[in-house]
Amino acid sequence: MKKILIALLFVVAFLTPGGLRGQGIPLADSLYPCKDRYVFRFIPSLACNIYGIALGPVGSEAICNLQRTRKSHGINLQVPGQGIFQTFHISGFRLENIQTDTNSDSIPERAQHNGLLISLTGTFTERINGLSLSGWMSRGNIVNGISINPLWNLYRTVNGISIGIVNHSLRVRGVQIGLYNRAGRLQGIQTGLWNVNDKRALPLINWSNGKAGKKERSAGK
Repeated sequence: MKKILIALLFVVAFLTPGGLRGQGIPLADSLYPCKDRYVFRFIPSLACNIYGIALGPVGSEAICNLQRTRKSHGINLQVPGQGIFQTFHISGFRLENIQTDTNSDSIPERAQHNGLLISLTGTFTERINGLSLSGWMSRGNIVNGISINPLWNLYRTVNGISIGIVNHSLRVRGVQIGLYNRAGRLQGIQTGLWNVNDKRALPLINWSNGKAGKKERSAGK
């Protein structure tokens, strides 16, 4: 019975836009105790920590109704990855959307990847500490390290380097590299065909020291 309930959680997670939060469905954490797994583990998984290699079609963040953060430490391989689902929501890849996104700091992170994250089509996770590589896109809350995706990077905060055709972030401490780069607050450098931050918009290269620009100062008056 427990395995059937867990399987249903995955189905609803994929088919329900808002996930399972606040829908009266038992939390996944209540169905599975917090355990650590070592060497190898198939994902999505309800294990609290995976040390070694995690392999599966999508990450553990696909389980939406979690109270505890699921963490992978080492190599996380996702084939095909969650980018295949995000392809049908490309209109949501705008900076304005993550300003009101439900994945805010007030909601516990569903998953955290520490190390190397590789996905065929892309990722959709809250926090990456290390290197993220995909063949399509990546979306989440925080990247501490490097995120490389041919099409799109959409993050609340980037502490490091973001590389893609389009890079959108609310806060960047580091470098954005792409054809179109946009940062709500930049402390670093943008290089690409067109670069936008809170201070100015420039072709080829743009920069900022992280202090409030003209737009933010005028908004605060």
